[in-house]
Amino acid sequence: MKTVSEEKTVYTVTQLNVFARKLLENISPQGLWVKGEMRRIKTHTSGHLYLTLADEKSSIDAVMWRSYRRSLAFEPEDGMDVEAFGKPTLYEKTGRYQFSIRKIIPVGEGARAIAFRQLKEKLSEEGLFDEVHKRPLPRYPLTIGVISSQTGAALRDIVHVLKRRAPYVDIVLYPATVQGDNAPSELIDALRKMNSFGLIDVIIIGRGGGSEEDLWCFNDETLAREIFASEIPVISAVGHEIDFSISDFVADKRAPTPSAAAEIAVSDISEIEFNLQQKLNRVSGFISNLHDNYYNRLESILSRPAWKEPLRLIYDEAQRVDEALVDIQNSVERIMERKKYKLDILSGKLPAYSIEKILAKGFALIRKKEIYIKSQSELSHEEIIDIIFHDGIKTAVINGNSEISTD
Repeated sequence: MKTVSEEKTVYTVTQLNVFARKLLENISPQGLWVKGEMRRIKTHTSGHLYLTLADEKSSIDAVMWRSYRRSLAFEPEDGMDVEAFGKPTLYEKTGRYQFSIRKIIPVGEGARAIAFRQLKEKLSEEGLFDEVHKRPLPRYPLTIGVISSQTGAALRDIVHVLKRRAPYVDIVLYPATVQGDNAPSELIDALRKMNSFGLIDVIIIGRGGGSEEDLWCFNDETLAREIFASEIPVISAVGHEIDFSISDFVADKRAPTPSAAAEIAVSDISEIEFNLQQKLNRVSGFISNLHDNYYNRLESILSRPAWKEPLRLIYDEAQRVDEALVDIQNSVERIMERKKYKLDILSGKLPAYSIEKILAKGFALIRKKEIYIKSQSELSHEEIIDIIFHDGIKTAVINGNSEISTD
């Protein structure tokens, strides 16, 4: 009996993986929904998102390519329960089974709600909502910038209120799309143009009511940072009073409606007129009181004798000068008399102390070369001296025994 060797088919590893991938992808050509918990989330530098989907018993690696990742409205978080739409596939290089995700919907909290919460927390932590950064609105602005749809009801409401409350105000409109994918970039461009214009006192940005999707452009992160960076104070007026946007939190002032934004931006002209009248009354009263005070002071000055008889003041002063001169002269004379009296007394005592009176009492003076000697130590041997008596002068010589010999 002959055995017939059957022909065998041999596959390369690559071929096997390609075959397996096609089998997996053909399970549901249009894609399928998988429910699970996201774990080990990692965003690659390329922009691709890698994660694991898991339930109580199993897990599967998953990937969301950058092209689909861009459309994701929120930032995926570990532990988040989601429903993911995509296809099971196989990474041929490693033979690793994975799930290629095209769309993710959070279970419970909606994607937009998650994105709103995440961005709000992020900007709040950075301090963009802090009151310290809020710029005060000008009290009496002259030019109001409005960024909104040119055809929307919000613009009509804003203009109507501004013209009613402050007809003197100039309104500068920069039209922009206020919903859809292009809205954030147009709103950002409008803000930058308003700031570069240089004559705007305050900016109102917003739109009327709408669905969550309609208002979503005002939750854009880049727009929020542009509002924060604006050098001109910004009032955010998005939707109705129950609607809140990221723009509301980062703006210098939040208005519940566009009409309310216009009321916040300007003071009512009737209030301004009332305040001006009050200030005018206060100024008039102050001027009147000032006039009365100065008038009374002038009356008091003019009633003084000096104003009625101007020369009298000069005469009075001249008389006081004359009296002062007399007092000075009398004082000098009294001083001179006292000094003369003392001088007379001293002059009477001088004769008793004269040289002649002293010599007459038996005293003598010794003189050597016109110098009067006070001590014997000033004399030496054979020196010639003069001895002065009250009745004449004798010349003498000092001998060796310090004796005096006269001629």
